[in-house]
Amino acid sequence: MTLRHTLVLAAFSTVLGTTSAMAPSHPDEKSKASVSVNCSRGSGLIQVNILNHRKIGNVHLVVKDANGRTVYVEEGKAMTEELVRRFDKGMLPKGAATVTVEARDFTITQPFTVQ
Repeated sequence: MTLRHTLVLAAFSTVLGTTSAMAPSHPDEKSKASVSVNCSRGSGLIQVNILNHRKIGNVHLVVKDANGRTVYVEEGKAMTEELVRRFDKGMLPKGAATVTVEARDFTITQPFTVQ
C-alpha cells in the first residue's frame, strides 16, 4: 500500500480517543466496513484502523477539530482490505475531533479525543 501525506496548515486544535463506528454510504454495506480510532494516554501515537470486505482502493482521510476546521488531510491507495495509519499525538492539541474516511464503498466519520 502506498500513501501520500498532505498536512493542512491550520491551527492543530484537535483531539483523539478510543472508539469505533460504522456509517457506510450504502445501507447494504453497513456491516462490511469499519473505522476505529485508538489513542491511549500512555502512548504518543494515535492509530486509525480501516477494515472493508474487499480492497479499499483510493482512500481520503480528513481530521477536523471541534470547530469543524480541517487540520489534517491524507490521500492514498490501499491495495488490501485493511489499512492502519499511525499519527504522532504531538501534532494535534488535546481535545475533541473527528476523522472522516472516504473510499469507494463507504464514508465513515468517527469522533475521538486526544488526552
